[in-house]
Amino acid sequence: MMQLAILAGGLLGCVSAHSAWLVENRVEIVHGALSIEHGKTVRQITAAQAAGGFKAGDGVGLFQNRIKTELVFSGVALPGQRLLLATRISTAPVIYIASELPKGSCAYQLVLDHELKHHGFDLEVLRMMPDEIRRFSQDVFDTAEIERTGALNQERARIRFFQQFNYVYQSLGNPRHSMIDSPESYRQLGKLCNGELAKYLPASIPSPPVAKRSK
Repeated sequence: MMQLAILAGGLLGCVSAHSAWLVENRVEIVHGALSIEHGKTVRQITAAQAAGGFKAGDGVGLFQNRIKTELVFSGVALPGQRLLLATRISTAPVIYIASELPKGSCAYQLVLDHELKHHGFDLEVLRMMPDEIRRFSQDVFDTAEIERTGALNQERARIRFFQQFNYVYQSLGNPRHSMIDSPESYRQLGKLCNGELAKYLPASIPSPPVAKRSK
């Protein structure tokens, strides 16, 4: 099971909707080391899944990535119609494996392999995000406001940016994670390791939350 927690932060906000403006967004991603946690029980992991909107069965494993995104508005040139931005993304990925599964057991390794696939999907999405961020930075902000008032509503600009960030991140990630978080996938897992996981695995999986585009 995969769960994503996004922490939106930032110093200032920014960018453009008019093609005449040149919008430059320098994107940096700082990857935290993946940690493997084996101290949470099935009950605790299940509660964590439910908190993320996955209320199905019992949780034997969970991949979670806490992402902090900082947006810095570094410069604006009205005569030259130029906006300069910087986005910094810091990640803290962790895999939880239920303490009821003995470390080194077939079931433990099965769950670890499953969650490592989620981690791999997450890395795929993160590799795509710099280009995606630079692309939507051209459109998501109201540079007409800058031309009209000489300033930008930073709070509203930041909200629009982070809404679009979350929308793109989820839109890219949900189809990938759903490939292995499916009833058929769990049925196959339940047949392995002499059925050690069958009693925990859900019979059905709820649809992931629908990503919402910024307005």
